[in-house]
Amino acid sequence: MVVVFVTVPFTRRVLLALRNTDMLGATVTGSYAVAVAGVVYYVLFNRRLADWVAFAVVAALLCVVTVLLLGLAIPEERVHFLQYGSMALLARSALSRGTNGYAARSLSLGLVLTSTLGLLEECLQGLVPWRVFDWRDVAMNAGAALTALFLDELLHDRLRLRRREETPGGAR
Repeated sequence: MVVVFVTVPFTRRVLLALRNTDMLGATVTGSYAVAVAGVVYYVLFNRRLADWVAFAVVAALLCVVTVLLLGLAIPEERVHFLQYGSMALLARSALSRGTNGYAARSLSLGLVLTSTLGLLEECLQGLVPWRVFDWRDVAMNAGAALTALFLDELLHDRLRLRRREETPGGAR
């Protein structure tokens, strides 16, 4: 999370270099391709996830990525979604260590922490001369965190919202 704040002053140079070489759109799209490939690989090759929920997660992820790639004209805005979605998953994972099953608390805290960091990043950008504070980016950051945590919950059911079907021998 510190990486996000440390990079604020340098991102303009990197973005300008990528834009000047016509590589910005391709770099962002490539980042999404790598992220989607990683999720699809994880879901498809994890035997415990071989059910309709795993399919739904992959389908939802592909829909989100398609909407983002087609709907957001500015490549930098698309990066927010990857950045804050990943950050929310890492925050939830870190917050769930040693909590003995308080999944709702780690989910809520992960969302609040990530959204707060997104707001803080925008406030810091307001202090950098060539950057501006934007409420849309704050909403995008929080939306990315919420979407990632929702898909993660749909996939892993840590809150135990889905009914479990009992099979002989207690196996699922």
